[in-house]
Amino acid sequence: MIKVLPISFCLFTTFWLSAQTWFQEVSDSVGLSYIYPGNEFQMAGGGLMIIDVNNDGWEDLYQSGGVFESKLWLNESGKFVDKTEDFGLNVLEGYFIQGALSADYNNDGFTDFVVLNYGKGMGRGDKRSPALLKNIEGKKFELIDLSEYIEPGNYSSGSWGDIDRNGFPDLYLTNYVESMGGLMDEKGREIGYDPVCFENRLLMNIDGVNFIESSEKYKVNDAGCGLAASLTDVDQDGDQDLLLLNDFGEWTNNGNHYFRNEFPKPFFQDVSLEKGFDVKMYGMGIGQGDVDKDGDPDYYITNIGKNYLYYNSKGDFTDRSTELGVDLTFVKDSLRGTSWSGLFFDADFDGDLDLFVSKGNVLTLVPRTSVKDENKFFLQEDNKFIDGSSASGLNDFLSHRGSVITDFDHDGDLDIISAVVKLPWAAFAKTEQKIKCFRNDLPTGNWIGVELKGDGKNINKDCFGCSVVFHDQGGKSFREVDGGSGQASQSGRVIWYGLGDKKTLERLDVHFPGLTKMEFENLKSGNIYKISPDGTIGF
Repeated sequence: MIKVLPISFCLFTTFWLSAQTWFQEVSDSVGLSYIYPGNEFQMAGGGLMIIDVNNDGWEDLYQSGGVFESKLWLNESGKFVDKTEDFGLNVLEGYFIQGALSADYNNDGFTDFVVLNYGKGMGRGDKRSPALLKNIEGKKFELIDLSEYIEPGNYSSGSWGDIDRNGFPDLYLTNYVESMGGLMDEKGREIGYDPVCFENRLLMNIDGVNFIESSEKYKVNDAGCGLAASLTDVDQDGDQDLLLLNDFGEWTNNGNHYFRNEFPKPFFQDVSLEKGFDVKMYGMGIGQGDVDKDGDPDYYITNIGKNYLYYNSKGDFTDRSTELGVDLTFVKDSLRGTSWSGLFFDADFDGDLDLFVSKGNVLTLVPRTSVKDENKFFLQEDNKFIDGSSASGLNDFLSHRGSVITDFDHDGDLDIISAVVKLPWAAFAKTEQKIKCFRNDLPTGNWIGVELKGDGKNINKDCFGCSVVFHDQGGKSFREVDGGSGQASQSGRVIWYGLGDKKTLERLDVHFPGLTKMEFENLKSGNIYKISPDGTIGF
């Protein structure tokens, strides 16, 4: 009897999962009805940002529209309403917005955000520098032009973090292609890319009042066509390091970079080669998560062709993507697939991180070579990734880019919202081009949520640089606050953990930079715990 019950339960679960679609696409029914007009060329961009603009506890959404309108969607009890104009964001008309990242940059208790825009390059762009949108008491946004600090470029993505641990969030911005040339063979045939790239920029936050551009000082002014970055504590030494992905690496010979933060010294050390991160590829997006539950962050790196799943051991990387079946090198025969946002989250709350990958083949920019490069979804079971894409309902074939994880409807499970860019072939086929909201309908286990709150003095309000470790069933799972992830996107601040059939968490360790580790035991499931640097914990 004891042995039969688990097998029966497993068979029942397998039957249930195979008989129903795991995620339902519900964009229209929840108000996300905006359809991109026209069929203009747009290859990158399409970033999404989670932000609670009015502190009502419902996570709102900012949709980067590229050459089209960008939208602020206010979440009203699980329904999204277009409030772009009401919050004064029509001031951004004319910006070519590729992505957006939120942070309470001045620690006033209201979340602001910065737009990452295509200013110039390749004869295109809006000719502007990025802009900061200051949140005025949750009622409207005021535009602050950042041209005083950084010049127009081709800003593609970035990440917030408190690099110098002064209590205010800093911002790293990747800067993409300035001009593009071609590499020719001896017969004059084009065989590769020869880009000229802008230097990346680092804005160090001075007391929430102004910024100092410090990329050269901190030795992170890389000019490798940066397309994604993550400020994350790779080596677990209490400060935030920088992972940078460069596009066209196999042609420029400038690979990805792991810059180790040498805090309290004001610079980063490039340790890419010695740590196994210096891969020359078409770097697209970064997803963070403790996949193997060993107490440090692992990373999923997307590409045109082979993706990489880096298991991390104290700052040393080992790629296990092919072994675990998540490299996604080919989409059809010898045609390489294109992946953008690779995000870890626990879809069924069983305690293991699952993986969603937004995809959109760049070859579809030319209609006669278009292929369906569908999104992928993997459930992790017993340290293996199981491809559930076809059953998941997530395997949409449009050209997806930025994606975020959020419980938009407050039903206690994690949903996916994914952006789609406008491509000519889809317009010709009369295929709808719009944002996709995938509601999670999986049967889920118990869970707890953690929301870390800085004091605005020693610890920035968003708690970038803060982290937790969940201790459960002999394992330990590391999580940190998301300052930017996927492709030009950023998910919410709540850190989620699945308990399966357990109703309490054995222990939670909380790490606020510079403070003694805090421990909390026997936390009950079904609650989002808010924890402050003074040790206060509540719902």
